[in-house]
Amino acid sequence: MEKYHIGQEILKEVKAKFPSVAAFARELCKSSSATYEIFGKTSLDTDLLLKVSKLLDRDFFREFSEKCLNGEVAVEDKDMTEKRVNCLLPEDELHVFTPYNCEMVFEEYFLLPRRKPLVAFCRSRDSITYTDAVSRIGEGIFGEGKVKTLMVDKNALVDFEAQIPHMTALPQKAFVVCYNGTGLQNGFDQIILLSEKLLAASGKHVVVICKNNSCIENFGHPKYISYAEPTFDTWKERIFACVLDNSQNDFVYYRELFKATKNEDCIREIARCLEKHDEEGAQQYLAEAKKLSTFKDTIIKSDGIWERHQISSVILRPEDKNLLGAYNHPVSKWIDINKETGEISTLEWEGSDPLIELFKKDFL
Repeated sequence: MEKYHIGQEILKEVKAKFPSVAAFARELCKSSSATYEIFGKTSLDTDLLLKVSKLLDRDFFREFSEKCLNGEVAVEDKDMTEKRVNCLLPEDELHVFTPYNCEMVFEEYFLLPRRKPLVAFCRSRDSITYTDAVSRIGEGIFGEGKVKTLMVDKNALVDFEAQIPHMTALPQKAFVVCYNGTGLQNGFDQIILLSEKLLAASGKHVVVICKNNSCIENFGHPKYISYAEPTFDTWKERIFACVLDNSQNDFVYYRELFKATKNEDCIREIARCLEKHDEEGAQQYLAEAKKLSTFKDTIIKSDGIWERHQISSVILRPEDKNLLGAYNHPVSKWIDINKETGEISTLEWEGSDPLIELFKKDFL
């Protein structure tokens, strides 16, 4: 069983209840860097723990004492603490962040010791906005003017490399590179190599904002195009990588829309299985549907035993109605789930509900 790590438990609560680590740090009357040190600790002094418990409305004293008595508390490994990448930037998956939840990621990168550059992919029209946002976050930590912003084109990579010795002598504490690379010869490999070189030479944090327009092209057969995934697969051992989506979730939308075509639409298959009374098959497709980041599950009715769920996948935008050719993507279906056993069924509910009857008509 995994040991109880009080710092990580505090971090989870901060993520759930505060817009950023900086906001929590202000309430705690500590600097952001000192607050991040808390997340790496396996024990805290009583005064600090009391204040944290009050701010987060969670009794960490009781939890910690119970875990100590049962021998379930993690032992701090200083080497691991220095090199650790916590849950905000895991290395095994290309994570997607929106404008509303990306601030913590950059705070973490700037505040904790880093030995690798952070490469973030975003749509071309959002690159300047994100570059400015990352610079602002960095200056909030290092001080005004302490983040150097660079605009680099794929045709200017040689010049960028030649400037690295000069940049190492600059007084700034971090570099944010807005890189313009498009097409098959996008130069992502070169800019990542140069960001590694800049980090190694300067010992400073390096963030690279790469322009990446995910989309679906249809020349007889729909094809999903994005350079973020193949770049991540190649470089994930040597960089921290993420995608910065926009408020319309364009990156997730096109990625999951294409997945829906390849998965033969899990929600449609759930309906077909239930029509055939194949409850096991419905369970399998429901499990697959839940893996989609755009999958939504809304409870629309409940009694003591059963719950009626409206399940939906990607909703096709009107402007994209011809994007997938003959593929007709359904919006939503409803299913009944037994609260205790998880059994999926299509029960008849007592009384009439116009909304439920509408879903039933669509479902059947």
